[in-house]
Amino acid sequence: MGKLAEIKDMEEAVENGSAEAKEFIAFTKRQEEHNQQMQKLMKITAGCVAGVLVVVVVAAVMIVPRALGILSDAKTLTAQAQQTLADTQQVVEQVKAGNPKEVMDNFNNLTKEGEVALQECVEQIKKAVEVLEKVDIDSLNTAVENLGKAVSPLARLFGGR
Repeated sequence: MGKLAEIKDMEEAVENGSAEAKEFIAFTKRQEEHNQQMQKLMKITAGCVAGVLVVVVVAAVMIVPRALGILSDAKTLTAQAQQTLADTQQVVEQVKAGNPKEVMDNFNNLTKEGEVALQECVEQIKKAVEVLEKVDIDSLNTAVENLGKAVSPLARLFGGR
């Protein structure tokens, strides 16, 4: 017997005022309580999802600008490396030409520029490492796990796995 048939039988019993009517009334009360509990749980789940979403957005807002800054520093370092390569090529050409005084002057200048570039490079790397150390990867992983836990009941509710 299907659920609709059972409900129709219960409605007939209510009309007749039998023991089945009391059972049907108790059943409807339990069903209402269950529906209220489900509604509360869905609200809690929606609140959790919203909270996790806020955490993810805040984390992204904090991490993305820092990452862009690091990329900008990397571009600067690449430009400096290209300039150093061009200077090195000039020195090699001058050595081939056989002008030792000019080669030594350029070599000294290149060495000084290399030291400055290396110091700047080291400072930029230190800054990048400091920024990366400030990122709390464990908290981010926890937030992602919590998001997965909060969303899984909704996914199951809508037919997901």
